[in-house]
Amino acid sequence: MQYRLWQTVTAAVRRLPPRASYAIATVVGTLTFYCWPRGRRATLRNYRRVLCGAPAREIRRTARRSLVNYCRYLADFVRFPNLSPDQLRHSCQSADVFAALDQALAAGKGAIIVCMHFGNWDLGAGAAAAAGYPLTVVVETFKDPRLDDMVVSSRRRLGMQIVRMEKAGPSLVRALHHNGLLALLIDRPVPGEGVCVDFFGEPVEVPTGPARLALRTGAALVPTAFARLHPGRPDVVALADFTIPVCPTGNEHEDVRRLTQAVLASHERFIREHPDQWYMFREMWPLAASPAQ
Repeated sequence: MQYRLWQTVTAAVRRLPPRASYAIATVVGTLTFYCWPRGRRATLRNYRRVLCGAPAREIRRTARRSLVNYCRYLADFVRFPNLSPDQLRHSCQSADVFAALDQALAAGKGAIIVCMHFGNWDLGAGAAAAAGYPLTVVVETFKDPRLDDMVVSSRRRLGMQIVRMEKAGPSLVRALHHNGLLALLIDRPVPGEGVCVDFFGEPVEVPTGPARLALRTGAALVPTAFARLHPGRPDVVALADFTIPVCPTGNEHEDVRRLTQAVLASHERFIREHPDQWYMFREMWPLAASPAQ
């Protein structure tokens, strides 16, 4: 069903002007918010953390806009493979970030770009690839192989090298040893499997992979986000933090915790600036610790 739905959406969006596809995304996102009780409840609980103390009406409005913005991102994703490298580069305001990235890569150890499901991360990745940066992206595999092939093919056409999450390992280190960029998503709660850090004032367990790879390879660790600039256009601005020092102390557990905490602190700042562009429709914090609905 997912595959057929994605086929239909893809065929429709590619025939529509961007303004019309965004209008449809607004309707679909709004309907999804009201017709998906489980996702709505999880999103509202998450935003009670993010917007702690805000009126219930503001929390609900932000949660609804998050789903709408995610649908706009999907509409953009469908069109991205048809964009030229110049169009991709011009859609991302990133000159300062790319200049800082060049300085980080001068050490020859690569850079780990740590993202969240935020804004339009695929456009940012496509812009980086179009600018000539060798980019490896770690992705999850969809259960339906046909849908998986469609999504992965779109990302490859944007210039990304794809590594499956379940098969990640030496290829990640190899990408960094070649002084490339490695993009990882970190807003995937992994209770009992990750490292516990503070996020919006509450503990959460997230993957240790970005920090461990940075410590192992000496690569720069760069929290990055791509915030949409206008609801009616795909353009984004790159946000990045190049100030996190990767300095092993010999205490690996504490080093991993410290680096991961720094990454989450940067993303917290990005989300506070653009709260409705964070797409987290499942529980980010343990349900038992969530405020009452």
